[in-house]
Amino acid sequence: MADESDVLLELWKGQREEARQMENQRAALTNIVIIVAAAAFGFLTQQGGLRPSSLGVTVPLCALGTFGALASAKYGERWAVHSGLAGRLRHELGVRHPGLGLPDLIAGNQAVHRAKFPQVLKLKIWMLWVVLHAAIALGGLLLSVWIVVTL
Repeated sequence: MADESDVLLELWKGQREEARQMENQRAALTNIVIIVAAAAFGFLTQQGGLRPSSLGVTVPLCALGTFGALASAKYGERWAVHSGLAGRLRHELGVRHPGLGLPDLIAGNQAVHRAKFPQVLKLKIWMLWVVLHAAIALGGLLLSVWIVVTL
């Protein structure tokens, strides 16, 4: 039978891998949305002006950006679940093996990190991705409204 610490370590590895998977999926989705949005904005620019037929590009662009924002928020939430559990498992390993000095090592690293990056410490990276996707949605919405208003 495996030692309890080995079980905790394997659970920790699994949670870290799940957190990494959430970030990889978010990155893939964002790449696709950015490519489609760039193509859409490029197409609209090539048309030489906004026309009623441009709604066929701007409305889906708004929907795509909205989907991307919601999906990025969900990926951020799932990442937090897995990362949080991994942190708790890491803490438990530190409690069970005090000779490793994990709590002091982690606390020291956090102190150095806080000193180096005090301005952005509270900024959540997943919020930046949500804002990026929301900006794409807003661009599609504003262009759609402009087309409808200027008919």
